[in-house]
Amino acid sequence: MTSAEVDVSNPTFLATLNKEGTASHPFFVNFESCLECNVIDEEKGTEKGPSISDIELTESNSDVEGSLTTRIFIENFDPGKLEVIHSVFVPLAGIKRVSLGTEENLINVEHDASAESSQMLETLKALGFRSFLNESFENESSQVVRSQLYVQGICCASECPSIKKIVKPLPGVTKIQINVTTKMVYVQHDPQAITADEIATALHGQGFESRVYKDGLNQQTVQSVSVGRTTLHIDKGLNKNDVPNIQKALGGLQGVKRVGVNVTEGVVCIEHKVAQVTALKLQNCLRVDYACSIALDGEEEINQRAISDFTMARSKFVESTLSLSNLTNDNIGMIEEAFRQNYVAAQLRAFYPHVPSKTIKLEHNPSLLDVERIANLLKTIELDVSIAINGAEENLALPLLEDYDTPIYGGMEGDAELRLHLNVILSGVFWFISILSFVGGAWEYLEYVGLLSVLCGLPPITIKAYRTIRRCQFDANCMMVTAAFGAIALQEYDEAASVAFLFAVSEYLESKASARARKALGSIVNLRPDHANLVHPVTGEVIITPAERVPVGSLIRVRTGDKIAADGVVVEGASAIDESSLTGEALPIVKKRNDEVSGGSINVGESPLDIKTTCSVEDSAVSRLIRLVEDAQANRSPTEKLVDRFAKAYTPLVVLMAFLMCTIPWLISPEIGHQWTLNGLIIIVIACPCALTISTPVTYAAALAATAQRGIIVKGGSSLEALGSVEKIIFDKTGTLTTGEFVLSELHSVGDHFSRRDMLEYLHLLESPSSHPLSSTLVRAAREEGVGLPQHRKMTNHTILKGEGIVADVDGKKVYIGNKRLFMRLGMYETLGSFKDKAESWSNGGCTVGFIGIDGKGIVGVFSVTDAVRTEAKDSINSLREGGIDVLMLTGDSEGAANSVAKQVGIPTDSVHCQLLPEDKLHFVGSLIQPPSRRCTNCTSRCGVMMVGDGINDAPALAVADIGVAMGEGAALAMEMSDITLMDCNLSKLVYVIQMGTRTVITIQENICLSLFAKLLVVVLTFFGKMTLLFAIAADVGIMLLVTLNGMKLLPKRHIYEEVTRKRIGRHKTYSPVSKDEENPSLS
Repeated sequence: MTSAEVDVSNPTFLATLNKEGTASHPFFVNFESCLECNVIDEEKGTEKGPSISDIELTESNSDVEGSLTTRIFIENFDPGKLEVIHSVFVPLAGIKRVSLGTEENLINVEHDASAESSQMLETLKALGFRSFLNESFENESSQVVRSQLYVQGICCASECPSIKKIVKPLPGVTKIQINVTTKMVYVQHDPQAITADEIATALHGQGFESRVYKDGLNQQTVQSVSVGRTTLHIDKGLNKNDVPNIQKALGGLQGVKRVGVNVTEGVVCIEHKVAQVTALKLQNCLRVDYACSIALDGEEEINQRAISDFTMARSKFVESTLSLSNLTNDNIGMIEEAFRQNYVAAQLRAFYPHVPSKTIKLEHNPSLLDVERIANLLKTIELDVSIAINGAEENLALPLLEDYDTPIYGGMEGDAELRLHLNVILSGVFWFISILSFVGGAWEYLEYVGLLSVLCGLPPITIKAYRTIRRCQFDANCMMVTAAFGAIALQEYDEAASVAFLFAVSEYLESKASARARKALGSIVNLRPDHANLVHPVTGEVIITPAERVPVGSLIRVRTGDKIAADGVVVEGASAIDESSLTGEALPIVKKRNDEVSGGSINVGESPLDIKTTCSVEDSAVSRLIRLVEDAQANRSPTEKLVDRFAKAYTPLVVLMAFLMCTIPWLISPEIGHQWTLNGLIIIVIACPCALTISTPVTYAAALAATAQRGIIVKGGSSLEALGSVEKIIFDKTGTLTTGEFVLSELHSVGDHFSRRDMLEYLHLLESPSSHPLSSTLVRAAREEGVGLPQHRKMTNHTILKGEGIVADVDGKKVYIGNKRLFMRLGMYETLGSFKDKAESWSNGGCTVGFIGIDGKGIVGVFSVTDAVRTEAKDSINSLREGGIDVLMLTGDSEGAANSVAKQVGIPTDSVHCQLLPEDKLHFVGSLIQPPSRRCTNCTSRCGVMMVGDGINDAPALAVADIGVAMGEGAALAMEMSDITLMDCNLSKLVYVIQMGTRTVITIQENICLSLFAKLLVVVLTFFGKMTLLFAIAADVGIMLLVTLNGMKLLPKRHIYEEVTRKRIGRHKTYSPVSKDEENPSLS
């Protein structure tokens, strides 16, 4: 079988071992070279890649025991820039360390499985480095995946050490993160060594009831819908020396996973993410040096694999839609109650109310319950109901739940968890009876009923304590068991009952108190669509399929009330789209043909839309938002770590003191021993650190959920803390203070060398490979005047000049496009002649001016583009300055353009710094940052520096600032490097998020002070003989509830997204528009 006949239907690339022990991939078996493995025939003079035994494992201070290493070759590398590269790389997901390689121009990047080599190359490209993979130590045979488990036994941070001690020693586990508030555990592991189910079983066996929320192995399989294989045929013959050139040309493109070259057949096969790089772009990139044609488009190859989804097994359930003109949030509970009273899960397994579109989606079995009966039932409760879509008539059968049973985040707060267990209720009853013994007289014998209370309430706590002690640890369960048995030994049965019951009921009370925070986070996570209406490419039939199986480039139909499964482009129809789930803005936006739409948004109009997907569900906007929120919750702040360290040091000290109080006084007399033992038990109870360890993460969770609901993604509690101390805010100009939507306003040729069409051809040719917003504007302007990519001009050596422009060889001559700085350096600016005054006038008027120059001819063209200032920019800047925050602006643009924008938004001219290179911005921001010794963690004094930007060239400055803020419509790299992302690019939300950061810091300070004061008061009262075990445990539980509720005040009064839960009969999901609470916050 020749390489052109390789079967491309197999979606997996499982690594194998050849005779030499090196890694290779079956799909590339007929190719002399694979970019990832670099396995080439020795007889052909090329070298083989690393063997699997060469994988490097390193130790770090983090939770990661093992790491992968990727080697990158940089052509124009300067060792002095290694620190800059390190500062930009480290904030990327999964990157641990960057170091110099053993060979010249080589760097080593140590990272975990979450890092992507394509992102590393894109980052280096943004910094102006020409780079490609030298060799990668990543291999398919030891893939590491990230799974999520819901662990119901997590009450507070004190359980985290126990969970880590159980999970970390398991084979194949490399990293573990714990989110206390949502009770989620994130585990990176090798699925071949241990599965997610086995990890859950290990936790369950140690008393932590667990279930798999998301299996990383399944997610990895799902991601194959976004990766395609493009095959290119080279027109001329190839030799072995062409292999590294082809790999270098294609391997550096973002989204390219592997490149295989078959020299004999003249075939190149590329595995790539089709949403990031298309087959046409691959062809154009290679066509610079090798004439080639597309034999198989990667997008078509994905669609071939996706045909199997149309034949997947179908369930008995169908999806129908009801239209309710008077549907509101208030009557959703009434609808749910009616469904529960009249139907069972076999008839109706789920319903999805959507208030903005006035619709309810139903998943029902038409053979047992037709949609007419459901509509008639709703009419009996005075709802105006009509049938919009009858799923049975339109054959909208749903997939089998075995094939697609979406894990429910609401399961972390299921009915079972929030319901008091019978043993706790009985313990409470017996405790209350034992309290009556205080009446005295004949009632004194009721104190023995306290033993029944202990018998009912203490066993579950005792089991937990026993397992904890077996792990050589000591937690709150151990403290309470000690206190209860100590009280029994002292024959204080009513006191023992108080400890047993109140501690047993405390977990339930804490869960109820923090329920809103979990619901808010759960509502965000459940924004991911469950399924999509996939249109068959041949028959046009609509098939409901799991959303995660929708391939890139497929056609989906979105009806009224439907979620859009993935990002895409409208190809048919026009309707209003509700994007509040992403941006926090309630006003629907009309989308029509050729408009882009985001996954997770909802069609609230009356017309259906046909949408061509441009990415998979996992890569869509809503999935990115969910990942950011999940990662933010798992990233613990310095204050959380400080509280944990304090609890670890404080608890043993207090327990030791209690032990001495319970033993030494017995040497004096039994009466004194009895009294001091009781005091010691009180000290043990009050030593429980739950109030601190629960309230702190709950406070962060409430703040993160509140900001996320408004379209602001804050990456963790440390960023919230830093927000509370912002002193200076530095804004980028283009795309940040301005919209970034350029318009070509002027284009003139200088001299008689070239025509306007020639200018547009040069602009189109050189600007096409660039990702800068200005480049896309120039390319669009050329197309609008009918000038396409010139095929008669050959371009080579295309290079981006940082902060200056672009240079390339076109038909053997160097062509430059860039700003004044570039042409001043080249000595061409003086050739501008009479256009010099005109260019200066455009610049002073706020335009961005550029020039086109050719070696030997000087400047041959001049152009200007305009960019509008954001409407909310001036008010936002004024609010920030009124709040005492210094505002500055950095830009690479000219002085005239910078001052013009500064004047419009209200920034003083002495706070404007223009004509800066990306490294200049980096150094400027770095010079403003105070050293750690002069800074205070979790304080309200302002000393922090915030950088707000949108472009790739802003990424280094965003990384080095105390707080980096990226615009949601900006470059993906900028969002990755930032600490905060404004999903809808609304600058007015900066005021809100800074205010939220300040409120968060103050709330945490309040909780810490209140907790410590309460414990100190109990200790003082104990030594004065005014405290009992009953009052001590009541004070401990009461303070825990009080500080938890205090942290919950950060959530808005109304949720932007209502509660999302899974009931016994199925799923009940609700979506509501954004709340108007705190619409115009201030910094006062």
